[in-house]
Order: sequence, then C-alpha cells, then structure tokens
Amino acid sequence: GRIQQIGRPIELYRSPVNRFVAGFIGTPAMNFLEGTLAADGGRMYFSAEGARLKMRAGTAIFESSEPITLGIRPEDLRMDLIAQQPAHGPADGDTLAGRVVLVERLGGTSHVHFQVGPHRLMASVASDSLPEVGADITARVPAARVHLFGGDGRAISAKP
Repeated sequence: GRIQQIGRPIELYRSPVNRFVAGFIGTPAMNFLEGTLAADGGRMYFSAEGARLKMRAGTAIFESSEPITLGIRPEDLRMDLIAQQPAHGPADGDTLAGRVVLVERLGGTSHVHFQVGPHRLMASVASDSLPEVGADITARVPAARVHLFGGDGRAISAKP
C-alpha cells in the first residue's frame, strides 16, 4: 500500500490531495463529474456534458486540454424543484439541472439521486421536503465547496 495523505480526518475531508482520498473519506462518497476547464469573460468555467459551472472568483485562469474531474460532496448540494419545467441543457453558473431517479429516505436525512446528462449524482438533504422520482430539480453547487482534480488524480488548487 501507499500512503496517500497524512492529517486529521477533517483536514482530509475538507482538503483531499487527490481523487482517491476525496472518494474514500466521507459518507456518502463525493460526487464526481468529468469535464474540462476554460476561461470565459475573465472567469473560469467547468464544463461537462449536461453541466457548466462557474468556478469561484480568483480561480487561476488557465486552459487545459487534459480532462478535469470536479468533485462535490452530497451534503454541499442544495436542491430546488423546477416548477413544471423540463430539465434540459446545461445550466450556466452555480446550478445543475437534473431529473430525480431515486430517493432514499433515511430518517432525518435522505439521499436524492439525480441524473444530469449522462452523470448520476446524489444530494444528501433534509427529509422534510423531498422531490418525487421523475421530478425535475436544480442543484445549487457552491463554488467554494468544489474540488478539482487533474487527469493524474491530483488536486488542483482552486483557491486564489
């Protein structure tokens, strides 16, 4: 075996050095989207099929042809129902548009699985107001909670 990262558990959880640590530490596991980073209008955007997300202000401006993995923890996603609107096309900014495919009711917290393009993601939310399977939702993705990983799996600093 190989030591991947040394630190307090909360440090590993908040600042994983690579994709392996990010996916291993924390329950439920981190969501991952494969895509690319590109600059547009002085800001960096992560793009994947069915998704386009603005990165936090101050994220270094660079373009890369190598694939980038975006990671977001299920508890960091905030869900809203889309009132009578179909989920179609990538959202631009801080939200992902998707369709609910599974709801796991676990008591006070529930896991809502949803499809964004070809990507299946999961949000961990309070159980008091849950969408039904088949409902169209948006999931807000706070830029400050996003983790980026290069093609080699190592974390890319998204901090200014």
